[in-house]
Amino acid sequence: MADSPVTTTQLGGFFKEVYGDDVPDLIPRELQIQDKIKFVPRQKELGNKYNQPVRLTDSSGFSFAGADAGAFDLNDAKALTTKNAQVSGSQIVLRDQIDYETANRAASGRNAFKDSTKYVIEGMQKSHRKLLEMELLYGQDELGVVASYANPVITLSTAEFAPGIWSGLEGAQVEVFDITLATNRGVATISSVDLAARTVTLSANIAGTVATDRIFLKDQVEAGGTFASCAGVHRILTNTGSLFGISASTYSLWKSNSYAAGGAALTQAKVGSAIAEAMGKGLMGDICLFVNPKTWNNLMGDQAALVRHMGDAGKKVSKPEFKNGAEGVTLYHGNGSIEIKSHIMVKEGYAYGLSLEDWIRPGSVDFSMKTPGMGGDIFLHLPTKAGFEIRSYSNQAIFCVAPGKQFIITGIVNS
Repeated sequence: MADSPVTTTQLGGFFKEVYGDDVPDLIPRELQIQDKIKFVPRQKELGNKYNQPVRLTDSSGFSFAGADAGAFDLNDAKALTTKNAQVSGSQIVLRDQIDYETANRAASGRNAFKDSTKYVIEGMQKSHRKLLEMELLYGQDELGVVASYANPVITLSTAEFAPGIWSGLEGAQVEVFDITLATNRGVATISSVDLAARTVTLSANIAGTVATDRIFLKDQVEAGGTFASCAGVHRILTNTGSLFGISASTYSLWKSNSYAAGGAALTQAKVGSAIAEAMGKGLMGDICLFVNPKTWNNLMGDQAALVRHMGDAGKKVSKPEFKNGAEGVTLYHGNGSIEIKSHIMVKEGYAYGLSLEDWIRPGSVDFSMKTPGMGGDIFLHLPTKAGFEIRSYSNQAIFCVAPGKQFIITGIVNS
């Protein structure tokens, strides 16, 4: 093994000089779920779960009487129903390495350390944040669905495809399961990705892979079909059974609203219809609608009377203008404003309407280069290689206190 004059303590000292106690908490602008829904530090209760009280029914102990009814009898009080939702967080650990030669160059000074390690450290943060965004959107759901398989190339279903999920995944290990998750077809490494063709080329044949099979990153699905991931936005908005220990079949406010686009492009009129369903369960406030970039393009071509064009300063002006290529479009409906956001990780067949005030990200760690069990050490000697290991860590979930005020639009086919 090559010798390394630099020590983990020295590297840790330079890390603190450059970054302080931890790397700056920078969230790339394309990771909009993490940007819009803030992390809330929480202590775990009830074993390994976060405890969150939610309201499920209204008070209903009403009494009625006509004029001159006298001292009429009162009906029994019927208190509103609240329960404690039990939210399971998901742990993510990312490992990377630097060799002794790079470490020695880094140890020559503060600036040298930053120049030598920034691509690893900042790259780890971006990679970790990207995976976390995927988990927050599609935790407990697949990365994609097989449309066809010709060894070793998987063609992905259009409806279940999002370019931001697959870009940069070359070298990652994936597992293929049947539609029920009862059968694990096998594991392989991604050799290449063609976003235009929606194809993923594997390093080896996964025998038995067929259309409708589901693709996950390695270890996202545990033995017996349970999940290591937290429940993401898609899982929360499609739940019809028990989630977080509360049944959507028992409490209507615990079930989100689903609107079918009918196998056609999404239009502003369809967005309005989806909002109307959510208003029936109490939605009265601003929402953010996350859509696939192709859906965004369709909606941009569907400008109509509901769009309020704004001036550069964001204020209503006497002669407002709309600039092609704007980052956001705001519609106005009976509930309030609808901000439409293009998201590279939203799958083509779906759109998600979120009342952001009802969402939180509870957890013990949002993102850190300090991992449990390592004390304050950032760098660890590799036992069989001439280099050091660096890790990043997060432990959190995403949670909605009022699913009934949210909606999902399904069956979108972009033109």
